[in-house]
Amino acid sequence: MGKQIKVIAWAVVVVLLAIVGGFKFFERVDNGNVGIRYAISGGVRDKALSQGIRFVGLDYVTQYPIKTQSIKQKVAVATSDGKKTDVKISYSYHVDPSKAVSIYKKFGSADIHTIETGWLAQKLQKAARESMAQFTLLEVVGTDSTKAQAGILKGFQKSAEPYGFVIEDLSFGTPSIDEQTQKSIDDIIKAGQDNKKAELEAKTKETQAKADADAKITAANAEAEANNKINASINDQTIAYMEAQARLKHGWVTVQTNDAMVDATGN
Repeated sequence: MGKQIKVIAWAVVVVLLAIVGGFKFFERVDNGNVGIRYAISGGVRDKALSQGIRFVGLDYVTQYPIKTQSIKQKVAVATSDGKKTDVKISYSYHVDPSKAVSIYKKFGSADIHTIETGWLAQKLQKAARESMAQFTLLEVVGTDSTKAQAGILKGFQKSAEPYGFVIEDLSFGTPSIDEQTQKSIDDIIKAGQDNKKAELEAKTKETQAKADADAKITAANAEAEANNKINASINDQTIAYMEAQARLKHGWVTVQTNDAMVDATGN
């Protein structure tokens, strides 16, 4: 009886060890990640682990994302006119799988969040400062906003991608604005509105003037057409008829004498 109890106890111990060993010796690499193995004896394994359950023995595993990650960060910068401003920047990136081992060798056991808030944040800050320093604050919030954004993206990509971080895209919100710059913006908007109003008024006057001119031309053409019709209808018979009608109405006749023709009224 006692022997059977010992056998059962050993079996339970073996099962427990197997379960614990299973958790210890295997690593689940999450979907969209790669795993980098670091041996307890020292050194990084040359091959990254793909997603799934992987046997790692006693190695330590750090995972990096190879799927797109979206990050938001606020940076403080200064523009070419000496204005200090804060701007919120959003960017997307992923880790180049072929450089995952190199990333681990550079950053050690630091997790990806630590890298994002540390090294990547510093690289973004540097790129933003260099790009924004080429423009005034008024230009950044106005005509050159796209150029400033493109400059940040280019600088960020140049500094991060050689180390295995692929920056896919980047955008930034409206920078914080001091009162003087805000007044300049308001003045520009007002001037634009005034110009638009003047343009619309000028267009309206032009349209009205054209309408008046067209009306005069139409009236003149109608009068000319009427005169042409009248002129075309007048002949000797018409004139004789009109003369006869005038005689009947006003009571005058023509008398032929030996020496001259005399008009005389009937009174």
